[in-house]
Amino acid sequence: MDTEQDRPIDDYLWDPSATSSPEVEAVERQLAPLRFDSSKRPLSLEAAPAVRPIVRLRPLLAIAATLALVAVGTGAILSWRLAWRTGAAWTAEIENASQSTARVETRLTVGEPLQLTSTNSARVNIARIGTMQVAPDSAITLTETTATRHRVVLDRGSVNVRIWAPPGMFGLRTPAGMVRDLGCVFDLTVDTEGTAHLHVDTGWVEMDNDFGESLVPAGAVALMRRLSRPGVPIFEDASDAFARAVRAAQDGGDAAERREMDTIVRTARRHDTLTLLMLANVSASDMKRPLLTRAAELWPPPQGVSVDGIVAGDREQLWKWHSTLDLPPVKNWWRNWRDALPWRR
Repeated sequence: MDTEQDRPIDDYLWDPSATSSPEVEAVERQLAPLRFDSSKRPLSLEAAPAVRPIVRLRPLLAIAATLALVAVGTGAILSWRLAWRTGAAWTAEIENASQSTARVETRLTVGEPLQLTSTNSARVNIARIGTMQVAPDSAITLTETTATRHRVVLDRGSVNVRIWAPPGMFGLRTPAGMVRDLGCVFDLTVDTEGTAHLHVDTGWVEMDNDFGESLVPAGAVALMRRLSRPGVPIFEDASDAFARAVRAAQDGGDAAERREMDTIVRTARRHDTLTLLMLANVSASDMKRPLLTRAAELWPPPQGVSVDGIVAGDREQLWKWHSTLDLPPVKNWWRNWRDALPWRR
């Protein structure tokens, strides 16, 4: 609290023209050597150089120019890759396992079969959109090649296909039906009975014949026989009991499916939900419910989808449920192109 004795000090501190006090003057004399003298140490502030807007924008312009060049270059490469003259031959290399000589270059022309012996294999360039490794004892024929469509017949043997192209551009005809690439990597084998065995490594593959179709995602396998609907996808890490029961159910008709139903439901994992949904999609009405009920336990359906609705015939609900599963992209299919660039192979 201020006193009358302190008031002169306070007045002087706030107003230098007021009467000082001896105590304040004594303090001022002690601090006088430290007083700042502007005449001895002038303070000079140089004007900051003006920064032109173009200087600030230069890094952004450089980035934009780089991105534009990349986009133009990528577009040019893609256009060159996809462009193809109708009927132009594909290049290929034949390798003989029994000889130490270098690979022999050859050409795959439309309508001319390539039949390999037990000691020969081949590497075929699929136009400019991918490659196909052809195993020994295989027989293939190029039947069509254009800028938008490439087709090969696989009569027997095995191929490993690596494709980066829009869905459906490349396909293989087998004795059991058609196999269409949807932008991916896959293995396909045709056995002596004409059955097509498919294994998908990345992306999706479609199998179809006169009896139906099947979409097979990465990590799954499927069979397609001559006189029956293509098999539903089964993930390669599914249990043997589950895989055998699903195949037996499809191969043996409704009676076999009823016999195998308990094993299918009991051995299914969460990851097998896709198989349950696709099997329910092609099963008789009385067998849909146990499959869908088990699927709902493993992977609950989204809002607006119910087992009752699908059993009653609303297939849109089933596909809505299907779209929630953890599967490779379908709309953004180019994300499956892990082999799109040569240096990523």
